[in-house]
Amino acid sequence: MTTLVTGATGHTGRHVVAGLKAAGVPTRVLVRNPAKAPEGVDVVRGDITEPVGEGVDAVYLLWPFFTADGIEKALKPFESKKIVYLSAMSAETGGVWGDVEAAVRHVTDDWTFLRVTGLATNALAWAPQAATGVVRGAYGQAKRSVVHERDVADMAVKALTGDHAKQVYLVTGPEAVAQAEQVRLIGEALGTPVTWEEQAPEEAVAQLGAALGTDFAASAVNYWASLVEAPEPVSLDVPRVTGHPARPFAEWAREHFS
Repeated sequence: MTTLVTGATGHTGRHVVAGLKAAGVPTRVLVRNPAKAPEGVDVVRGDITEPVGEGVDAVYLLWPFFTADGIEKALKPFESKKIVYLSAMSAETGGVWGDVEAAVRHVTDDWTFLRVTGLATNALAWAPQAATGVVRGAYGQAKRSVVHERDVADMAVKALTGDHAKQVYLVTGPEAVAQAEQVRLIGEALGTPVTWEEQAPEEAVAQLGAALGTDFAASAVNYWASLVEAPEPVSLDVPRVTGHPARPFAEWAREHFS
């Protein structure tokens, strides 16, 4: 059973490849730059918008766009095949993740959705500020149950190699940790204190909007505001499916900042 991994050089994809190789699963990767592809796998140069599905039985799907435009064309080679899609908790209310999930359901009955609350790797954006000892951001007391990328990969490998058809998993870390506490843990990993400095929401929107667009930035900041009083949920799907506890944020910080 040959499995195609999209986003194979990214945060989760490279761990998915490693897990599949360890399980003895024939693995193919779709990459734009073959020079960056993992070793010991079949390499196909291309783009997720025009993937090659011939000879593939299953796919780990990463859709890296802010809209679902083009998803139908991208999924056409994978009709009736196993698809494990890295989704988001917000898919429940629609948006791009909900649209992609709907498209996947349309092409196959053998689908699994990994809905993450957030990836711990997003905290790497704080690295330049953390080096100065102060991280500025909005809503430091927003409590997030972000998940280690290796836990996402472990979930994906289980879904790709077992029977998890029509399953929706909420993939989270083991606890909800305030953003300010995440920054403190990064400082602990660095071996030097790092503190959180509260930023005005409108300033945060303007700063994020330059890279992500104003609408997306405003939505993100408003979401963080809601997490001050209502933290992100903590799911037991990671330990239930993988057989091991979800990795805490402190462990992630040590791995990436020590």
